[in-house]
Amino acid sequence: MIMPFEAAWEKLVQERVDISSDLVVLTKKDIESSTGNELRLMAKMDSSEDVPVALRRHGYFILPVKNGEYALVRGNGFHKLEHLPEPPTVFRPKLDFELVTLNVGDSEMQHLDYCYNIGLFEKFAGVTGLRQTIRGRKRLPAIDFSVGKVGPIHVRAGVQVEVDSGCEGRDAIMLIEAKIGQPPDFIVRQLFYPYRKWRIEIPAKQIRPWFFCSEEVSGRRLYKFWEYEFSDDTQYQSLRLTRGENFLVEPVRQRLTVEELLRARVRRRVEARLWDVPQADSFWRVAEIPLLVEQGVNTSSKVAEHYRFDPRQSSYYRQAAESLGLVRLEKDHRYTLTDLGREYVSRPADERRQLLAGLLTQFPPVRTALELSAKAGERGIGKADIARFIERHSTIANSTPSRRAATVLAWLRWLQIATGAVRERQERFSLS
Repeated sequence: MIMPFEAAWEKLVQERVDISSDLVVLTKKDIESSTGNELRLMAKMDSSEDVPVALRRHGYFILPVKNGEYALVRGNGFHKLEHLPEPPTVFRPKLDFELVTLNVGDSEMQHLDYCYNIGLFEKFAGVTGLRQTIRGRKRLPAIDFSVGKVGPIHVRAGVQVEVDSGCEGRDAIMLIEAKIGQPPDFIVRQLFYPYRKWRIEIPAKQIRPWFFCSEEVSGRRLYKFWEYEFSDDTQYQSLRLTRGENFLVEPVRQRLTVEELLRARVRRRVEARLWDVPQADSFWRVAEIPLLVEQGVNTSSKVAEHYRFDPRQSSYYRQAAESLGLVRLEKDHRYTLTDLGREYVSRPADERRQLLAGLLTQFPPVRTALELSAKAGERGIGKADIARFIERHSTIANSTPSRRAATVLAWLRWLQIATGAVRERQERFSLS
């Protein structure tokens, strides 16, 4: 009978670990005879959230050092994923036909294959002529390294390493660890061991470790890339970010004009009294709120948990979706879809985008911004112009109109990316 993970580690630490030591080696026999659990189940800890309390209490994380042996190392074995710039870069696939087989399922490998085939790897890498050459399990040569002051740690030859994908270019090798969704952090070993292997095997080429995440946003795929480097091959904790970028993949489409947006068919117009702009600076998340509600993410706490931010912040995004007529807040504090919201979630991604753009142009602050942009011509309007008319028409005052103007600018940037109807130059918006 399998012992629960947390209880198994409590028993193992109590019976087999000298907690006065910063480095403790456990064998397969130690682990399985003490707990009755399989080694592979006991050792799987891909993020800090997976580390059992028994190890967290004493500051340990786990690393394979030999086939059938693991080391408990005192130190920080994980790296927190950095925030990437928003809004995402829109990427148009370089394809003469749609890859329909890659629309079936939702696996890491599927999204990696898609990004490689549409040219997104080459876009992020900044090189052409990449070839997909690495996949599956390999064996690590013998390496030595330290984790802070703990070490040297000796890893014997033959330890298994794996990346989800690897590409080779003329001068560099890209090693890619992939996840569906975005974890808060990842164990550095997932990049460090493959990096060390290929540095030893192919010293003539630069080794570029990437972390990759795939998420669905408003019916479209958002792909996130982080590129790292190790400044010291002998130091496990020498990982640092060199660059990162969000990409939103969209098919090539005809641009929409403001006139087309203002004529967009919507079930209801947003009431003109709604001038108090919610502080929801990422309109991509506003667009996703109805889709989340449909999936049961329908309270402030659930939305906060989904996005990993404060419940108060999650309410701003619900208020924005509510202002557009897509959701409502019930008396029991649950979010539900309106009739318009149900129509929105039922539509294909392109139709949702057009419907949302039409709704956005009916939202008084955005509509006023577009009308003033039309009058201003090439000069356009900026944050101060928007803050003035928000202060004039809304119930908010002091420094708040300026902050809400920043939100309206963010929404105009969504309109720019989603439709091409407006354009930004030096933080001023004009009509395309």
